[in-house]
Amino acid sequence: MKSAFHNLLIIFALTSLFACGSDTTDTADNTNSSTEVGTEAGAKSDTTTNIPVPAEIQKPACEKVGTMLDGNEFWAQNINKLVRIVATDETKDNDVEESHRVLQVYNGVNCELIYQKVLPIDISADYAYSIADITYNTDSKIIAIQGVKKIYCYDLMQDKLFRAVEPAFLNERFAEDAQSGQIKRLEVWEDYLIGYTQDMGSFVFSLENGQPEVLEPFAEYEVLEGERYNSMFLLKSKDDTYQAIVPTYDLNTMEFKVNPILPEPLYISSKINPRYRNNRFQLLREVISDTEKNIIAVDMKTSERVELPADISEEKNTDILVWLKKNVK
Repeated sequence: MKSAFHNLLIIFALTSLFACGSDTTDTADNTNSSTEVGTEAGAKSDTTTNIPVPAEIQKPACEKVGTMLDGNEFWAQNINKLVRIVATDETKDNDVEESHRVLQVYNGVNCELIYQKVLPIDISADYAYSIADITYNTDSKIIAIQGVKKIYCYDLMQDKLFRAVEPAFLNERFAEDAQSGQIKRLEVWEDYLIGYTQDMGSFVFSLENGQPEVLEPFAEYEVLEGERYNSMFLLKSKDDTYQAIVPTYDLNTMEFKVNPILPEPLYISSKINPRYRNNRFQLLREVISDTEKNIIAVDMKTSERVELPADISEEKNTDILVWLKKNVK
């Protein structure tokens, strides 16, 4: 009896159910060739509802349909779904044998194809779509798909593809050549998409409401006139704290840095006079209490925080800026 009761406890402990909910809808471009498998566009898939997923599972070895480039497969282990971008016979044309723009999502339990869609050509058929890296967080809910200038987001919980978005900027940008505006890097960073476009700088989208929404920079500095811009964004956490970032991308090494300014998210005043948004030096106000504030200085030219002497940090903002201009080269 004791052994049977012990076995029941083990079975109960290993049983887990996954549930999800969202009011988002599939509004992806529907003028292009597409196939919705297992569900209508925007409808929640039933293939993963109430399927127990063991605590330790192996990556599913689902048969490949089409050809796939390195890095274009992602396994969302937390919900056991496999995402791929492939080229198939459907995307061949007279000029390009392989066009990697077919999005496929598989149920990791039985390798059933949950969702499939042929994404529209972005600039040219030989430009492949790719799956963006997921950094910082471990629970994968949104998969970002990077084109040349377009971005798609797929909701793994609801099995929905949102309409395409393109990077937007605070100030006007000017194209230097045909490469200008191409997305060089894209990452999912918690509830945000962070990326960089050639000659136009960094951008951020909020994923809080599902469909990506442009997050306006807190400040922006033109490092090199018409060519290089550094933008600072305030990323809000669920507890109303903020992290400040100034993303950068090195075209020579292809190294992308999110550049968090703060050691951890802090209570920051998110208000700024629009006239001061393009200043080299930016002052963030950490709210410690109703009467106590801490000033954090950021050099937008170097994308780094500037440590202020204790006596200077207690001065008025105008005096702090004078000190920064005099002492930081």
